[in-house]
Amino acid sequence: MKVILIDDEHLALTRLEHLFAEYIDEIEVVGAYQNASQALKEIEVISPDVVFLDIEMPGMNGLELAGKIQEINHHIEIVFVTGYNEYAIEAFELFAFDYILKPILGNRLRKSLTQLQRRISNSPLPSTEGGMDKAWIQCFNQIKVKGPDYKEEALKWRTSKAQELFAYLFHNRGKMINKEILVDLLWPSTNNTQQLYTTIYHIRRTLKQYGLESLSIQSGNGGYTLTADNIKIDTEEWEQHLNQLEPISDKNYMEYEQVFYEYKGDYLGQYGYLWAEGEKERFKRLWLNHSIKLIRFYQNKGINEDAIKICQRIQQMYPDVEESYFELMKIYATMNKLIAVEEQYRRLTSLLTRELGVEPSRMIRNWYKNWKRKKV
Repeated sequence: MKVILIDDEHLALTRLEHLFAEYIDEIEVVGAYQNASQALKEIEVISPDVVFLDIEMPGMNGLELAGKIQEINHHIEIVFVTGYNEYAIEAFELFAFDYILKPILGNRLRKSLTQLQRRISNSPLPSTEGGMDKAWIQCFNQIKVKGPDYKEEALKWRTSKAQELFAYLFHNRGKMINKEILVDLLWPSTNNTQQLYTTIYHIRRTLKQYGLESLSIQSGNGGYTLTADNIKIDTEEWEQHLNQLEPISDKNYMEYEQVFYEYKGDYLGQYGYLWAEGEKERFKRLWLNHSIKLIRFYQNKGINEDAIKICQRIQQMYPDVEESYFELMKIYATMNKLIAVEEQYRRLTSLLTRELGVEPSRMIRNWYKNWKRKKV
């Protein structure tokens, strides 16, 4: 285990080095620094496993330094060594693996080192690198993950901000997003980038726990970029399948049904993020257009029961979509099910009046009036 020590006080740094000398067979102290900026440069080159650092230092304090270290390499563990206990809560909320008060006792240091070795030696869930069939991310309805050695489950986040920040970066994967944009999106009243650093750190930790290290968050040029290599994404897979379909026919209508039922709900629908509304509406419209093709095919073939099932599924997913009611009205009219036609029009009218205060579209109203006239 490679360790770097940082403390602006010479005596404190010397004592820390002396304590570590007892563990020479297990731990390599690869650097000891009094200057935070100099230490940061060396950390970028050396990439240690652990950094022990003081908090109260001139220029760049330990909390700021910890944030920059995590920017360089989020795998580096941070242990704060300080004479001030008032920073403890903030330190743990940020980056700390441990928080040791001065003067350091030998048994306290041993306890921390034992836990560190256990943390570093424990491997995460199997990495997704090396194959497109290793794991996938679900974006329909709720963000979930599934891998070869663990079941489908929703990602568990430390905070709702971490969840939204990950979702936003994933939504914009491959693009560099400026830090100011992220702070303004999630913490508009604070203008505090420290919260951003903290949340990025926790996201990286969560991804590591799930073995999703192929989802990499890189910092640079004043922002962050999330890359998703060797990961299947359900929305991408679904849209690709949709676009590869030939015009619907007797040969492929079952594949059309497969695509229809693969749609599991709105894009990130469970969260209600305003920034996702455009993509949510795009996927919804793609699915509805696909559904209408399937309905019309069944109608032309006289397979009304299957067309009805598609319409009912649309109403289950999106009760306020007029097309499903209108298509059912036309299907029931051809089947001479007069009460069913009336019921669909009544349900649509009641829904739109109650929810939106509007009537059905003019086209539907005109069709209904003509049908009523013909019926009479």
